[in-house]
Amino acid sequence: MKRLTILLVAACAALSVRAQEALLPMPDAKVLGMGGVAMTTLSGSHAIYGNSAVAAFSMMPSQVSSSYYRQHGADYYAVSGYGRFDLSNLVQLGWRQYIRERGNNDLAVDLGYSRRIGDRWAVGVVGRYSRLKRPADIRENALAVDLSAAYMLPVEIGSFSTFRAGAKMANLGGYFGDTDFRLPMSLTAGAALDTFLTDAHEITVGADLGYCFTPRAVRSLLLSVGAEYNLMQLMQIRAGYHYGEDRTFCPSYASVGAGVRFLHLRLDFAYLIAPERSLMYNTYSISFGFDF
Repeated sequence: MKRLTILLVAACAALSVRAQEALLPMPDAKVLGMGGVAMTTLSGSHAIYGNSAVAAFSMMPSQVSSSYYRQHGADYYAVSGYGRFDLSNLVQLGWRQYIRERGNNDLAVDLGYSRRIGDRWAVGVVGRYSRLKRPADIRENALAVDLSAAYMLPVEIGSFSTFRAGAKMANLGGYFGDTDFRLPMSLTAGAALDTFLTDAHEITVGADLGYCFTPRAVRSLLLSVGAEYNLMQLMQIRAGYHYGEDRTFCPSYASVGAGVRFLHLRLDFAYLIAPERSLMYNTYSISFGFDF
């Protein structure tokens, strides 16, 4: 019985490593503070890693952001930004590095383009080069594409409200050569509602629903719900919950977060609440950005 238990634990650990091989988590502390709601996040730090189309609705001409993310003994760094050509077109660029123990090292470089179509719609495309490095001189390279769309509509609720919806097909591509590694391809859709109760008080609620359909061993339903209270566009308080059907690849967690805005500076923090045995235990993220 003891030997069987050891084998089962080892098998789960191996599945965890294989499932996580090409998965770079969302570093944005605003998104994480709201339980992982990413399809409709308008003023986060890394639109290129969530729904790149939503960035077309931003009122800021340009943005530069950086994040530090700590998960289960791994250090994750991300830098991204965008710049506008005009009111309808913008380009995005991002760099991420995920450093795990024992020489494991994942890196990704992203280049994106978003276009606003009229007053209501926007589309985005992101191309990605990924590289993973493992012990014993194992190195693999991959190319992938994300396709996204977003919709925004003013509605008459409270003083002023906005409804947003978005969707993304992620990681359409694969590795070079003959390898057992697989990209975590997924489809996600979400909706959110911003409501100004008064000129000083704003509430945002949102939800994402997604499905990871490859690799076969880690197919999983994903659900994120979250809320944010915004005081005078200066201080934010957030909370959310993320449900993952696969406990190894996409574990469930609750989250809390906070943010401050001063002039053009942004600072956000998120902490994930999960059981001690979970990969998300004691995970946190700090994001810093500048809008200009």
